[in-house]
Formats: sequence, structure tokens, C-alpha cells
Amino acid sequence: MLKYVSVSLLCYLIGSIPWSTIVAKLFMRAPIDLAEEGTKNVGATNVWYLAGPIAGCIAAVGDAVKGGLAVLVAKLAGLPSFFWPLCGWMAVIGHTWSIFLNFRGGRGASATAGVFVVMMPWEAMATGLLIATALLTFGGCLLSSLALMWPFPILISFARETIDFKTACTVAFLVVWVLVVGWSRLRDDFDCFVKALGQHLVRRKLYRYTALVFPALVYPLFGYLVLRRVLLVSAGIAIVIEFLRHRSAKFNEGVKKLFAPVGRAEEAEHISSTTMFLCGCALASFFSDPFGVFALVMLILGDAWAALCGLKFGRTPLIRGKTLEGSLGCFVVCLLSCLVLSKLLVFPLSFLVMIAASFVTALVEVVTPRRLDNLTIGPLAALTLFILS
Repeated sequence: MLKYVSVSLLCYLIGSIPWSTIVAKLFMRAPIDLAEEGTKNVGATNVWYLAGPIAGCIAAVGDAVKGGLAVLVAKLAGLPSFFWPLCGWMAVIGHTWSIFLNFRGGRGASATAGVFVVMMPWEAMATGLLIATALLTFGGCLLSSLALMWPFPILISFARETIDFKTACTVAFLVVWVLVVGWSRLRDDFDCFVKALGQHLVRRKLYRYTALVFPALVYPLFGYLVLRRVLLVSAGIAIVIEFLRHRSAKFNEGVKKLFAPVGRAEEAEHISSTTMFLCGCALASFFSDPFGVFALVMLILGDAWAALCGLKFGRTPLIRGKTLEGSLGCFVVCLLSCLVLSKLLVFPLSFLVMIAASFVTALVEVVTPRRLDNLTIGPLAALTLFILS
């Protein structure tokens, strides 16, 4: 019992280290109280707003290390695995009510992320990619993204037997705690989320993200053969709809109204990008397992990051409105996706193959005319992986 109490107190002290405050003081010329400025949260997000992205990233890493270190301390102390998240929770409590800041602090999202990274690293990285995609899409909404995404790493880890049932429950408790503590910010995030949905690009990308159901649910639950059949049937239905709407003006008007929130004006008289996308996914699925799965994720996330990074950070034009920054965003997310999938699916790929496939994906996204990239990216990514593996 004494060991449990002493380790818990040590984890609280680790969490109490005011890393965000230290970083803010180092980067800000004038003294500043994070609890009184900006978002009034003593955390990495507020440091980002007040001291800049570099300071915010350093603060986020420092706060995450506190949660991860608490888990490592519990592990080294020989405590059972179900208690490790509770030690992480003590670090979050220390972060939220720091003894060094008169029992003030942040909400603990970064410290919670540190717990996930140490306990389930690849599942956490996969979820981190999705959260980063959500932040890029909605322009913020960190806690709401966490609220939507947190079940996935726990369920995947439990399915892969990385953690047992009791540990899954204590990890879930930790996340629910952070969401309850940050409830006011969570409501603001949801307001930001609803506001972002007023933008056509956001709605369009959110619509495309629903296709992640193919690699994330259909494939692990039913296998590669069923995934291929589902994609072929979906592509076939899309082609039939295209045929009908080009034969019947009334049917076409109905389809236009149905997809008006996410469709483009030029798609009314041409083959839609959805049909192109489904056909591209179906073609990619003809390559052997799991190359089609890799290609689907690279197509969905790579295309989204290319558009969003180009829009938000694009400064160097390439061709047809594409930018170097958008292409770099596409390359990076594809490379990270390959790395994570190779670990989660226990399918070894050399890093050079990952780089080559990511480069081909980014290159095809740049040189292919708009809409056609949905048809070409998937098959060519799968082909590159198939040939080089």
C-alpha cells in the first residue's frame, strides 16, 4: 500500500512541474501569467497563442513527457498495468492543480497524450494523425477532437491485446476525467466545430473522411476480401448513379440537391469526384493484402492534407493552384500513415519503400488534374508499394 501511495505522490509532483509556464517565460519578453492572459489556461494551447507555435510545441512536448514519465515510474516501481493510467491521472491532477502555481494549472490534454504514447505508442500515433487532421480541418477544436477520437486507441489496443480489460477501463477513466475538467472549453470547441461546418471545404473534407470506415472498420472486422467486394459494389452503385443522372435531368437535379452541401458546381455536369474516388479505391483493392489498405489511407489523408496545408500555409505555387507546402503536407502524412499502418498491421515495410510510395502519392496529387487525382492516387500508391516491397 505504501508503494502505491508514494508512487502516486511522486507522479503528482511530476505533473505539477509548470512546464508551460517555464516555456512561456523563456519565449516572452515581458512577464506573463498564463492564467490571466489569452485562453486563461495554463497549458500548451495558450502558450501557442501567446508565445508562438514553436513555444507551443515545446510546451506540449514537455507536458506530454510528464504523463509519459508518470507511467514509466509506475512501471519501474513494479505496479500492475491497470494502475499505470491512474499514475498518469495523478500527473494530470498535478498539472491541473500544480503545487508550484498555487494549485492552478491546465486541463491536462497533453499529459494524457503522453500516457497514451507510452502505453500504446502506435495506436496513439494513429489517433494523433486523426486528431492532427481534425485540427487542420476545423482550425482548432483540440478537446472536441480528443472527445471524438479517444475510444479508438483503447479499442484497437484491447483488440490487439496491448492492454487488458482493467487497464482499458482505467485509461477510459483518465480521458473522461480530462473531458469533464475541460467541459467549458469542450463546449467552446463544439461551437467552433459547428461554425467550421459552415465552410464548404470543411464539409467536403468531413464527407471524405467518412471513407475511413473502409480501412478502419470493414477491413479489420471482415478481412481484405470483403473490403474489396464492398468497394467494388460501392463503385458499381456510383457508376449506375452517374449513368442515370446523365440520362435523366430530373434524377440529376435530385442528386445535386442531395449532395449540394459537399458537391462542386462543375460536378453537376461531369463525373463526380465521389465516383472517381470509389473507383480508385476499388482498383487499389485488387493489389494484394494489405497494399490496398495503405493506399486508401494515403488517398484519404494525403489528398486532404494537400488541400488544407496548401490553403493555410501555401506560399510557393507549383501548377494548377497546387503549392509546395500542400505537397509537403501530403508527403508527410502519407509517410506517417505508412509507418503507423506497418506497425499496427504487423506488415514490415522498409523506410525507403515508405518514402517512395509517399513521394509518388504527393507527385500524382500535384500533376493530376482536379477530380482525376481521386482516381489515380490510390492505384498508383498501391502499385508502388507492391512493386518495391
